[in-house]
Amino acid sequence: MGFPLLELAGIVYIWHQIGAWTLLWLLVSVFVGASLIATERLTFMPRLVGAMMGGANPFAALKGSGLRFLAGLLLIFPGAISDVIAVVLLLWSLFQPAPMMKHWQAGGARPEDDVIEGEFRRMD
Repeated sequence: MGFPLLELAGIVYIWHQIGAWTLLWLLVSVFVGASLIATERLTFMPRLVGAMMGGANPFAALKGSGLRFLAGLLLIFPGAISDVIAVVLLLWSLFQPAPMMKHWQAGGARPEDDVIEGEFRRMD
């Protein structure tokens, strides 16, 4: 019960400081949060499949998408504290280290490139 009351007190304080611009901030925050959730909903599966097919860790893609989705939810919830937490989560998801790629994924030769498989028949 304390967090929503704290958020309400923060909104009232900001309203006294900047006036009606507070409504614009709240509307933009809801719009950005909803668009962030919609974007994550559309890009989650392709990002996960790309990570799995590329040999990267799929949990890193899952963690990044989860952080962005949670940030979108926090942006929809009105208040300054939840918006600050959402921005921190967004920055955390953007600056996650990229999954380590194997040498052959970065353009080098695969370890099994020196082996040619197939059938052959010797003709004299």
